[in-house]
Formats: sequence, C-alpha cells, structure tokens
Amino acid sequence: MTAPSGPPPSRYKAPSPEQTLRKLYLTLFLRGRSSRGLTKENAPRSVMSKLWTSLGLYGVFGCMALFFQGQPVMVLAVVLHGMTFLMIGMFVASSSGEALFNKDESEILMHRPVTSQMLLRAKAAVLVEISVYLAAAMNAVGLWVGIKASDGGWLFPIAHTVSTLEEALFATGLVVLIYQFCLKWFGRERLEGVMTSMQVIVMVAFTVGSQILPRVVHFGQGLGKTDLSAWWIKVIPATWFAALDDAVAGSRSSTSWVLAIVGLAVTGLVLWVAFGMLAEVYESGWQSLNESTKPKRNQKSQFRLVHKLSRSIPLKWFLRDPVSQSSFQLVSAYLFRDRDTKLRVYPGISPMMVMPLMLIVMSHGGGHSAETSTKLDGFSGFTLALAAVYLCVLPLTALSLLKYSQHWRAADVFRSAPIAGPSPVLQGARVAVMTILGMPLVLVLCAYVVFSGQLSFLPLVLAGLIAMPVYAMVPGVMDDATPLSNPIEESKNAMNFPIMMVSMFGAFAVAGTATLAFANGLIAYFLALETLIAIALCVVMQKIIAGRGWRAYD
Repeated sequence: MTAPSGPPPSRYKAPSPEQTLRKLYLTLFLRGRSSRGLTKENAPRSVMSKLWTSLGLYGVFGCMALFFQGQPVMVLAVVLHGMTFLMIGMFVASSSGEALFNKDESEILMHRPVTSQMLLRAKAAVLVEISVYLAAAMNAVGLWVGIKASDGGWLFPIAHTVSTLEEALFATGLVVLIYQFCLKWFGRERLEGVMTSMQVIVMVAFTVGSQILPRVVHFGQGLGKTDLSAWWIKVIPATWFAALDDAVAGSRSSTSWVLAIVGLAVTGLVLWVAFGMLAEVYESGWQSLNESTKPKRNQKSQFRLVHKLSRSIPLKWFLRDPVSQSSFQLVSAYLFRDRDTKLRVYPGISPMMVMPLMLIVMSHGGGHSAETSTKLDGFSGFTLALAAVYLCVLPLTALSLLKYSQHWRAADVFRSAPIAGPSPVLQGARVAVMTILGMPLVLVLCAYVVFSGQLSFLPLVLAGLIAMPVYAMVPGVMDDATPLSNPIEESKNAMNFPIMMVSMFGAFAVAGTATLAFANGLIAYFLALETLIAIALCVVMQKIIAGRGWRAYD
C-alpha cells in the first residue's frame, strides 16, 4: 500500500475567529477606517506609536503621586484610583458608542460565522487594552511611590497592577451592560436617544465618582488617613479597587479586605452578565442600526427653530453672510439629530458641564458657617470664577470633536463651493456651539448666583463669559477645525489633549486674576482690560483663520 501523494499536513493552527476579530479591531484603531493620508510608512504599527504623546502626558500628570510620598497605601491608592477611574471611564464612555455600534460593520459581518459573544468580546478587549496602556502611563510613578509608602512595600506594584486591570474590566463591562439594558428595555425605536443619554450619564458618574473619592482623604500632622465610615463611600467602585491595594500591600484591615472582595465579586458579575447573559441583546441592537425608522415629529420644528435663531438678533450680527448662517444651521442640526455626532460630542463635553457645578457645590458644602453662606470667602470666590472660566473650555472641546464625522466625505462640498477658505464655516460653527451648549450653562451659573443672594459676585461670572469667544477660536487657529470634515479615526490623535491642558491652565490664570481684582475692588478695571485683550486676540486670531485656505489632502 503506497502512501498518499501530496504535501504533508501542515502543523499551522489557524487563529480563532475571536482572535482574528480582536486583531482586526486593534488595526482599525491604529490605522482608521478611511484611506485619507494613509501610507505604509506613516501608519502606526503599535499602540505605543499611536498614543505616544497621550501616554507621555498621562505620565506627567501621574507625577502628582510624588506629593503623597510617605503617606499610607490607602491614601495613595484613593488618589491614584480616583484619577484612573475618571480617565478610563472617559475613554470607554466616549469610544464605546463608535466601537460597539458601527453601521458599516453589520453589512460585512452579519452574514459571517461570527457569534455575538465573539464580536462583543473582541471589541471590549481592544477597549480594555487601550485603557490599560493609558492607566499604566498614569500610574507608573505611583507604583514607585507606593513602595516607599509608610505601610507599603514591594507588594504594592503587584497589587496596584491587578486592581488597575480590574478597574479597566469593570469600566468596560459596566458601559456595555448599560447599553444592553437600554436595548432590552427601550427597544430599537429609542435606541439612538437612549444611547446618547446613557453615555452622558455614565460620563458624569465617572467624573463625580473620581472627584468625590479623593475627598475622603484627610491630613493631619503630616500623616494622611482615609475615612471610610460613610456608607456612600463604600458603594463607589474606585473605593473597592483602592481597598484591594490596601488589603494586600497596606494596612490589611478587615474593612479593606471586605471592600476588595466586594469589588472582585461585582466586577465578575458585571462581566458575566454583560458578555454572557445579554450578548444576544447586543446582537439584535447591532443589527437594527441599519433598519429604517420613521422621522421624528420634532425634527421639523427643531429645524425651523434653528433657522429662526440664525436670522434673529443678536445672532445675525455674528452671522452676517449666507455661508456662516448655513454653517450655523448645519452644525445645529448635527448636534440635535445625528447619532454619531451626539455620541461623540455630548459625552465628551459632559465633564466640562458638570465640573463647574461640582466646584461650587463642594466649596459650599464643606463646613461653611451661616455667615459665609451669604458671603463668598476667598476660596469660594476663586471657585466661582474658576467655574465660570472653566465653561470656556466647553466650546473649545465641542469644536475639537465636531470636526470629526462619519460623513466627512460630504464636507468636500465646502471646497466645491466658491468659498476661499474655512473662515465663514468656522464662524457659524463657533456661534452654534456657544449658543446651544455654552450659553445655557452660563445662564444656569448666573441663576445660581442670583438665587443664592450673591448678586455682587456676578462680575466673576462675566469674566468667564468675556473669555469664551477667545477659547472658541483656539481650535481654528491651532488645527483644521472645519466641522464634519475629518474621518473619525483622526480623533484618536493626541494633539487635542495638550491644547485642552494649556487652555485649562489659562482658565486658572484668568480665574485667579479675577478673584484678586474682585477682592481689591478692581473688578471693573479688570473686566475692561479683559474685554480689550479679548477683542484684540479675537481680531488677530480671526486674521490668522481668514488667511488660511482649505487643507490639502493626499
């Protein structure tokens, strides 16, 4: 009997579909979904090369841990996990809408032998991997500080690495679980609106949780301690992860062990429900994205309102040509109606919306007497000024996010029209963002000052309002911020983060100067000088933007 002819059987084992999907989504994250400007030489080949600027900036921000040298492990862990919880939560919440629900994917993968569990786990694995890289950069210095803690040691890096990974898994699983519950309870018809609302709620929750937890740290006589007696502290997820560090490498108290076990159990439960029990719900929602729905009744009324706004006083003073008016209407329509835009913009600006309110509430909620409740002290005055100026970062952030869209190819109409450059288009976008997003929050802040009986402090809010147009022009000066004109994958570059950080430092400077001027009775002179400087900056920046042509693409 002769042996069968042909090549010997190969020992190569094909990767599983889930591994292939994970590699595919990681490649899409690194290289994007479009071919604009993409070449073999400049395409990033690793997460490090894609996010090297962000990783470096997060590492610098993590140097804050150096201020807690010699403190107990629980104090350091509370601060580190508070920052990490915010960072991971913001990344997952802002990226999950695009990553989990992409309309183009269903046309390609729906008829393939790919289960919903495989698809969901592959997407979540990429989100977790990127989150871990960013968290590692932020906590690198903290690992060394933890070794030198008063009750720390060489077990701290191991414990903190495990707890940080647990935090990334919990954040990703929680966001996925919330989406699945929304799909199950509200159905396809209300999916888009619910997704946007839940992303904003999740982002606000991450922001509030990350800011409340470090406030349980108290310092006395050079030694820090944490107060975990309040019941609400024990239900904040970041507390569970900090407790794991303390249980393994710190005080090893019974309370820390209990909280650490609770964190492990809840994380496991969230992952099991999200990626096991409710995976079929994700599949039905993913497939339903391409199904047509009836137009909403309020869409026509919204457009009529936007049209009237663009032609009413005082907006028509700033929208003096048809191009800027059309840009105002276009950006407003996307902010009200487009699912992709809402999923990107509103979660991205939600921390800027909630942070000013948190600053004010926390500054007045911490042991102020009846006398100081009617009169702002120095710190509270600075807090109010900072909250007002902080709102200026909101239009800057929104405009930086609005330039990305799934419909970026349609923006070629800007170049086809007889328009010399993006200046009038940017003008309409700036007015739309400040009107729809910025002014309502300024009015809320003014209402707070009025109803709290502190009318004399309205000039501090005015200091922020004057600075808002300057901040809104920064994206157009620093980068190509033409609305809806860039592919989504370009939003993953790291240039927006340093611009935002520099702008926040500027907000601190303006708020501090306004507070000093108010305390010395010079607030009127300060506001006059700020107005002149703002007008001069706007004129110079407008000339820079007007002198630019359309961006050249490969």
